[in-house]
Amino acid sequence: MGKLLLLSGLIPVFLSFLVRKLLYERVVKNEGEESVALSGEEFARAVLKKAKADSIDLTVKKLSFTKLGPNHLTLSPDQAFSTQAGQVAEAGLLAGMVLLARQQEKVVGWRTWALKFSWAMPSFTTVVMAFAMVIGKLSVSLSLGVVAAVLGLSTLLLWLTLPVERAAAGLVAEMLEDSALVPRRSESERLVSLVRAMPWRKIIPGSIAWIGGRSSR
Repeated sequence: MGKLLLLSGLIPVFLSFLVRKLLYERVVKNEGEESVALSGEEFARAVLKKAKADSIDLTVKKLSFTKLGPNHLTLSPDQAFSTQAGQVAEAGLLAGMVLLARQQEKVVGWRTWALKFSWAMPSFTTVVMAFAMVIGKLSVSLSLGVVAAVLGLSTLLLWLTLPVERAAAGLVAEMLEDSALVPRRSESERLVSLVRAMPWRKIIPGSIAWIGGRSSR
């Protein structure tokens, strides 16, 4: 039973790492470290203004999880003040999520819930299973299998809600392609590539997303 759970949980996780490498990490490696003319906060505000939603409350604060809704958006200091293309694109994507939330708040809520679940549940399960092994209630193989199964479930939820974030990325990318949100065309094309790649970073549970290096977090 433990081996079956282990295998069924790790297969989707392994496949997600492969997809992330192909569709996200390669783009970030080529484009993400470059500087652009706007900071993340400036880009997010430009996106909101273009959508006639500049009345949205945008604040900068260090948070454990993304905080956004139909009427508010909170960026981390790294996202807000950086001019590094990867950080700027992420700020723009979050602005796109806010715009999407104004139309489909419940759907965006599913995505944010799935992201939080992928952080919290595997970590909690690991602690519980470790305790169960220590007191001898469960075997090592079954405990590892349960942890792997929860990781697999978290991965499945991230995949099921991925279209939400891809739709938000599409909104922002279309704005970049159809209007002069950034001064230089080359920077606009770079941000389009990065914004479209960003959702693929989040197909791996947050509790293990650090595996793979700095650009994957």
